Amino acid sequence: MKKEEILEKSRNENKGSDELELSVLASSGKLAAQIGMLVCCLVAVLQVIFKNTINFESWMIYFSILGTMFTMKYLKLRRRHELLLAILYDGLFVFFTVLFVIRLIG
Repeated sequence: MKKEEILEKSRNENKGSDELELSVLASSGKLAAQIGMLVCCLVAVLQVIFKNTINFESWMIYFSILGTMFTMKYLKLRRRHELLLAILYDGLFVFFTVLFVIRLIG
C-alpha cells in the first residue's frame, strides 16, 4: 500500500469525527457518571433519613449505566481492568435488580 492510499483510508475512517469533540464527550461522560453517583448517594441518604428505607431503583439504574460503559470499553480496548470493572458493575446491577424485584413482588 502506498502512503497516499493509507492516508486516504485513514481520512475516510475518521470522516466526521473531531478529536476535540470526542475528548469533550469522554470527559463529560466521566463527569456525568460522578454526578450520578453523588445524586444516588444523596437520594439514598435522604430516603434513609425520612423514610427509613433504601432506594434500589436509583442504584439499579446507576450501575446499569456504569456496567454498560465499562463493558463497551472492554469490548473496544480489551483491557483486563475494564473487564473487571464491567463484571463488578454488572454484578451490582443484577444485585440491586434482584432486590428491587423481591421488594416489588413481596
